[in-house]
Amino acid sequence: MTGGVMDVRRRTIATARRSEGRYHPQGDRRSALAVWLARRDVQDGGLAGLIVMARIPANFGMPGALAFLLLAAFYAVLRPEQVRAVFTRCWMFLVIPLFALASVGWSVFPMVTLRAAVQMALTIMAGLLLSQSSRPRAVVAGLFVAYAVYTLLTLALVPLRPIENGQSLALYGLGGEVKNYFSDTASTASLLALTMAALFAEQRAPLRMMLALGVTGLCVWTTVRANSAGGLAALAASGALLVVLLLLRERSRGVKLAFVCMIVLWLVGILCFFDTILALVQQMSEKDSGLTGRGYLWFRAHFIIAERPWLGYGYAAFWHADNPDAVGLWHHFELRQESTGFSFHNTFLQTMVETGLVGLAALLAAWLAGCLTLLRRFVLTASLPTCFWLAYMALQLTKTPVELIRPTGLVAPTILMGIALGFGCFPVGRDQAIALRFRREPQSSASG
Repeated sequence: MTGGVMDVRRRTIATARRSEGRYHPQGDRRSALAVWLARRDVQDGGLAGLIVMARIPANFGMPGALAFLLLAAFYAVLRPEQVRAVFTRCWMFLVIPLFALASVGWSVFPMVTLRAAVQMALTIMAGLLLSQSSRPRAVVAGLFVAYAVYTLLTLALVPLRPIENGQSLALYGLGGEVKNYFSDTASTASLLALTMAALFAEQRAPLRMMLALGVTGLCVWTTVRANSAGGLAALAASGALLVVLLLLRERSRGVKLAFVCMIVLWLVGILCFFDTILALVQQMSEKDSGLTGRGYLWFRAHFIIAERPWLGYGYAAFWHADNPDAVGLWHHFELRQESTGFSFHNTFLQTMVETGLVGLAALLAAWLAGCLTLLRRFVLTASLPTCFWLAYMALQLTKTPVELIRPTGLVAPTILMGIALGFGCFPVGRDQAIALRFRREPQSSASG
């Protein structure tokens, strides 16, 4: 009788472990690798890393774009419940691609706008899809592997190159990215590495924590070598914010709410005094204060905006070889290859040129909603991913006065922006349950 009870108990335990994907009897035909690949955290983290890795290097070109689309489509098929969640929870952020698509109706180059808007819509949708993963820590871990590996490979293999003015050197991306774009990659890797260090500290894994801190230092040094004043200023601000968020995430809601009010005032102050901060960073990095001609670009942008103030030229329709205003600016800066990613180096001016004041209002409303939902999550939960995504939003938004940050098709930052915006809508109750479960099982906490 006792033996029968013990047999039933053993079978029950084996069934429970099998359902978790962590145990299989010797007679099971599936290999250990198949069991590991069937785990949800491995799938979500691995696909998140592969999806962004396909779009980080510039020289991947069309093969990289095709790989990104196939991986994103595969993930959508694998997680149909997350596709539904995008439309039920994150619908407010769909205004960004929808308005870009609507601008085809008044664009000066409709086919150019249509192509760019479709690409942007697919890219931000991939980010929103990943934002609803039930393993948000696994997504962050997968992004960390992709960004850290690429950043460290660039640091190890790519020599410094002269920048446009020929007076200083900068580190360009392994895949051919210009220094400002690669600076964003290295800055993101720095924030991800610091977040992983906090995760390993929570797991009481000191060796892995020290390794992650070492990677953080190398990624910060790589950002410095990219020689982007705006990137360095943004990393300093967002890195400081991330440290404070990580320190406060276990505190009471009242303490965190008070800090949220300080964050809002702090971000407003950064935007108001960004020029002063940027000038200080430029002075420390011995860069030219003229911002490589951005002052003239901004001067011309105001006249261009006045021609179409409400709806603009159409999404991505200004910098085109058949547009005389764009050609004139290219010639002014002695650029030989036209229509190759040039911009006004200011998110607000570029957005008003392309989609007018209405488009700018839609973009700012989406960003505001995303930041508010993330801040709400920070107050209500001790979520580690929430801290990272708040810092990532700070990294991007503090660069808006001097760089083009608005969503763009088939680039990694747009994917991450989609994740950051959408993650604020991830149910708070589920997040708390995940955090509690993985505190009880620290060996698996990277997936919660």
